[in-house]
Amino acid sequence: MFERIFKYHYSNKFAYALDAICIFIALEAILFLNGSVLIIRSQLDKPVFIALALGCITLFRGYKMVLRFTTFIDIGKITSGLILTIAIYALYIKADTRGHYNYLLLLFYFSLSLLSLYRLVIKLLYARVTKEEKLLNTLLFGAGANGLRTKRALDDSNAVNVLAFIDEAPGTVGRSIEGLSVMRLDEKLEKFIENKNVQQIIITTEQIGQKKKNELFQFFKNKGVKIFTVPAIDKLASNEGIVSNLTPIKIEDLLRRDQIKIDLEKNKSQYKHKTILVTGAAGSIGSEIVRQLLPFEPEQIILYDQAETPLFDLKNELAQKGTKVKLHYYLQTITDKAALEQCFKAFSIDVVFHAAAYKHVFMTEAIPKAAIVNNILGTKNVVDVALENKVAHLVMVSTDKAVNPSNVMGASKRIAEMYVAQAAENTSTQIITTRFGNVLGSNGSVVPIFKEQIAKGGPVTVTHPDITRYFMTITEACQLVLEAGATGEGGEIYVFDMGEPVKIADLATSMIRLSGLIEGQDIELVYSGLRPGEKLYEELLTDKENLKPSHNELIFIAEKEVFSTNQQEQILALIDSAAKGVKEDILVKQMKAIVPEYKSMNSTYTALDN
Repeated sequence: MFERIFKYHYSNKFAYALDAICIFIALEAILFLNGSVLIIRSQLDKPVFIALALGCITLFRGYKMVLRFTTFIDIGKITSGLILTIAIYALYIKADTRGHYNYLLLLFYFSLSLLSLYRLVIKLLYARVTKEEKLLNTLLFGAGANGLRTKRALDDSNAVNVLAFIDEAPGTVGRSIEGLSVMRLDEKLEKFIENKNVQQIIITTEQIGQKKKNELFQFFKNKGVKIFTVPAIDKLASNEGIVSNLTPIKIEDLLRRDQIKIDLEKNKSQYKHKTILVTGAAGSIGSEIVRQLLPFEPEQIILYDQAETPLFDLKNELAQKGTKVKLHYYLQTITDKAALEQCFKAFSIDVVFHAAAYKHVFMTEAIPKAAIVNNILGTKNVVDVALENKVAHLVMVSTDKAVNPSNVMGASKRIAEMYVAQAAENTSTQIITTRFGNVLGSNGSVVPIFKEQIAKGGPVTVTHPDITRYFMTITEACQLVLEAGATGEGGEIYVFDMGEPVKIADLATSMIRLSGLIEGQDIELVYSGLRPGEKLYEELLTDKENLKPSHNELIFIAEKEVFSTNQQEQILALIDSAAKGVKEDILVKQMKAIVPEYKSMNSTYTALDN
């Protein structure tokens, strides 16, 4: 009811009426002080003064405000209106003595005090009533300028009830800002959260490192408090309120590193004005490589992929960017060497990023031929045609599953690595391989699978409680791929620093908590057992490889291996067998002969290891 009364279309009528009453009370106060004999000569003077005051305040647009949102600017307009009122009224009563001016000054003071006071009372009452009706009890992390602006914007939005600030700065903790305490992450805050039923925390500062972001998540993880971020106030969408710009913390935000440093000048000199081919361009890695290449201003990019719909969707996305880089879309497969030759003949290609691959362990375990043809033959075709056309640089994207492989997919990528390494030995083309672990959000990653399962209410399925994986975001992985491509000399395997391995069960639990749910209570966490070809732990190096540091602290170089001519012949024989439709177990046996460290796990091919 209170809120409805003070909506904008009621404000003016109530303001005029209440102002008239307040000014009348001010006049009566003057009468009580016996000042009326000097400034109120007859009963007619009272309505004259009231009408004059309302008119002057209107002249200064004092009634354009909304009462419940009164600000100092509005009080200033009222003050200006009353000053003009007193000046005109002084002429009206022909004030010429000190007594006249003293009582006129008192009348101004009483009128301004009453008009301001009731507006402040309305503002406080409205805030109190709407806070009780509304919304979410909220904490703000960051007691700086952006935190204060966020607090004020949230107050005006009537969307949340801000209870306190959280900060770590010694000069702010223990103090208050606009009546709200500044607290730190400690037991006192835990009790505060419980007593006040805090429902969300909003990170208001962009100057927060990954370590602190993870610390915040761990602190609030078991308290049912959701965590959001908000951009700087000057970056908010102009047509939306601050609440619409709140972004929930995602699992990618917690696993992302602090900003990766790459040599931008080196990258730009490597890729500017060049013609670049990206295979698998419609995939999660390939498409991000394309996006990150655009700022380096290549002359043109050839996007090569066999997936029609994803390539079409990427075409539409890039068209909206309005880039000046020429983009060419090739709907072809890398297993078709003639199609590759046609592409290289049409363009004078300088750099190749080879990201095309089958990478789903379960799918390739069921059909080894597909992995051999796409991952090994496809890579051979790309490398062979690139060398024939004297391409300057070729970068192959590999995986940690190629290290001591336990499945067909990993083995096929390892064999592809071997072919690339052998091809790099006697050529002027700088060929390098990049190797990294799971990429968050990529096709086949557990993250989108978990998101979908959580959205459906569960259960969230994890294969084994102890299974761990290395993770990196798509953006980070592709930044390092471009960096490796710009700095590699040829023949190296670049291994990315993936940080600490993450338990998949912990990842699932964190994602459930980030959704505001509790595992085992709101949503079930189920262990389904290891799948064919799956192992508990991934590795980034084979037993024969040692790491050397590179110019970038997140990129290491594996020592080059020496491969025999016999292995090259075995690879060609394997491709020939796949083309002839040889049975799966024979194909896998050939793969194991090429990669002796390939030991199948949880697979029908385990018997071949005996």
